[in-house]
Amino acid sequence: MTYVYLASFVAGLLLGVRIMIYGVERPREESPSGERSFRLSPAVIVAFTLIFGLVGYPLSRFGAVSAGATAATAAVLGVVAAIVAARLVRKWWTITPEHDVDDERYVLQGHLARVTKPLAADVEGEVSFEVGSERRVVRARSLDTAQLAAGTEVVIERIDGDVAYVEAWADVEKRL
Repeated sequence: MTYVYLASFVAGLLLGVRIMIYGVERPREESPSGERSFRLSPAVIVAFTLIFGLVGYPLSRFGAVSAGATAATAAVLGVVAAIVAARLVRKWWTITPEHDVDDERYVLQGHLARVTKPLAADVEGEVSFEVGSERRVVRARSLDTAQLAAGTEVVIERIDGDVAYVEAWADVEKRL
């Protein structure tokens, strides 16, 4: 049984490293209440396997209790650790960062578009682009003094109000 505890502990450590690399956040699952599910999140599994192995191994090697009592004690403490981890993850999921609010003007920054009406330094034109399955057409201005003919591929720098500020894709590509 000591090998089971050791394997549980090592598996918990390996999964813990995976969490450090990839994190514990999961995509929002569709549920009637709109809450995220945390029951089998990696953090809960790590908490159980680590505590199960950490408690079970020394009790099985050096403890004076039976194998059944050792397994029961390790399992109960593992479940308690998993419940604590679940509560911590649930509390962490409810926190919304206040400082990471996206500036609406830059949401489409770097998005490709195509000039539909020519534009110059002081003359507004028009660009079209797709966001998902929706096709949008907005007024546009050039970031620099370059004239952009209809059909030219451009990159959106920002959309301020109803005007997109764009730059020719060829110029952006040169900088890459």
